[in-house]
Amino acid sequence: MDKLELYELIAGGEDSFVEFKRDVSQRSDFASEMVAFANTQGGRILVGVDDDGTIFGVADAKKTEEAILNISRDNVVPALQITIDRVNDNGKTVLVVQVPRRTGHPYENNSGQCHIRVGSTKRLATPQERARLLQAAGLVHFDETPVPGTSVGDFDIAAFEVFLQKALSTSVAETNLPLQQLLLNRRLMSPDLDNVPRLSVGGLLLFGRDPQRHMPQARISAVRWKGDETGETILDRQEITGRLPQLIDQAEAFLRRNTTQASHIQGFKREDRSQYPIEALREVVVNAVAHRDYSRDSAQIRLFIFDSRIEVHSPGGLPNSVTLENMKTGFSASRNRLIVQLLFNLGYMGSFGTGIPRIFRLMKDNKSAEPKLIISDAQLTVILFAPPVTV
Repeated sequence: MDKLELYELIAGGEDSFVEFKRDVSQRSDFASEMVAFANTQGGRILVGVDDDGTIFGVADAKKTEEAILNISRDNVVPALQITIDRVNDNGKTVLVVQVPRRTGHPYENNSGQCHIRVGSTKRLATPQERARLLQAAGLVHFDETPVPGTSVGDFDIAAFEVFLQKALSTSVAETNLPLQQLLLNRRLMSPDLDNVPRLSVGGLLLFGRDPQRHMPQARISAVRWKGDETGETILDRQEITGRLPQLIDQAEAFLRRNTTQASHIQGFKREDRSQYPIEALREVVVNAVAHRDYSRDSAQIRLFIFDSRIEVHSPGGLPNSVTLENMKTGFSASRNRLIVQLLFNLGYMGSFGTGIPRIFRLMKDNKSAEPKLIISDAQLTVILFAPPVTV
């Protein structure tokens, strides 16, 4: 990093990715700052810079570097691999500590505290946020965890029989197992902390009698807006509920009735086709339903249709090691491996990791602008654009 880049960082102030520290005398606090960055999106700590952006520099660059490296090894669990740049400003040395985003188990300080970065500050992660960190790292799969208050009585056996016949060409009776044992074996039920069998999240969402009774967030809010902005004029609206296959089918029906048909002349014949490739629309919905973060209990999938585009907002950031760029090439790491497998067996999903590349290809063939992917910690948004109007 050069002096100009340092000035630009300081001018931007402290934010989600930048923290100012005058020194590293408070080892525990400095460790917690690194933990917070590592558990969120990564970031940079400018040592030798006061909170107001004044550059004081460090008294002894070599000793301060050694102290920072020792803190990253001894006060962070597991030990954190950081990089340190020196930037000289008129005889004053600022150390720029680059903290990478974690790729595995959530980081803690040596007191067992797990911090995350929120805006320009750090704070302790809630139990739910800590669970999401484990889930994103692939260490815990939320869709296999038990749903409190459920029992085998909440299970729709008829829907399960359809699945068994379609996926395995068998039936409950032919397995020669009690229903509850069969569900436990297939991870559709899971024992809670008191060892009471409960429906798992995946079992409830795929085969529950009333999934939204226990997980109201497992729904799709679909809205057809007039024009190109959210506002007061709503042309169509539906709260889509039911089991996950029903969510997908109802969302597809909503999209079909709220997207126009375009006419094209081929020789002496007129050919009518959808404004958007139905396969692309279905793929976006399936991906949202399969990969969203169901642990976020106050957020549902939102499906917005405008005159010129369609937006699908899916709760939850990307799973560990997945980026916007490698998604486009087919790389994938499932957050909900049980749900993905069941939807695949039911014929709703193709080969794992092919969804996003297929959407891009279909939209290109449709003469539409390239789809836009927007990611944050809270959600992934996929935007599909209507093709240009042709006369």
